[in-house]
Amino acid sequence: MTELHADRYHGGLRIAALASWAVGVAIIYLLGQLIWNLVVGPVVGGGILVLGVAAVFLAQPLALWAEKQLLTLWPSGRAVQLETGKLTLREKSASVRLDLGQKVNYWRWRFEVRNRRGGRVPNGHFCFALRLVQGDTAVSLYAFLSPDQARATVARYPFYDLRPSADKNKATLGGRDAIYLSAERERWDSGAELDPSDFGRLLAHLGAHLPDFSASPNS
Repeated sequence: MTELHADRYHGGLRIAALASWAVGVAIIYLLGQLIWNLVVGPVVGGGILVLGVAAVFLAQPLALWAEKQLLTLWPSGRAVQLETGKLTLREKSASVRLDLGQKVNYWRWRFEVRNRRGGRVPNGHFCFALRLVQGDTAVSLYAFLSPDQARATVARYPFYDLRPSADKNKATLGGRDAIYLSAERERWDSGAELDPSDFGRLLAHLGAHLPDFSASPNS
């Protein structure tokens, strides 16, 4: 069995990482103030600004280090388990399992991340998403890919290109958009995020079990 950890950057971890950055800024500023007092004298005027900017700058690598440790020590509790003929989304309190030996409907789509300020996903990256439905059971999985990763992925698996309605390059596909927009809302509400490499493992697993999975973005 292969287990893919989901939602590694969960809300609690992001809050903790932000708190570690704030604590780092405070500690570095106080240490800098202590050293300044010993070497130069009381911190006044421009010295306060210099120490503040230095503390913010130096706290960044410390916050990144703390986040890296938290990624290992504090999983979200959600994971995708891949077994021969099966796919299971393990939640905190329950699990959802799909039998890949039976009929599974799926929809795959992607869209470009635009007009974001800050955040861990840069503009120009892509969200690649997948919704699997079997009877009353549904699973939404996704990952954020760099442009190079996106090109490599669509070379193997076609994805429906979900574009804003005002995009002049948007294809006219009638009611198909409504299906993918509904799937996108489900992804937003309850989807599980995977790392890009794990998303590739997921696609390979499904491609080995579902007929025509590599040929069409939907079934």
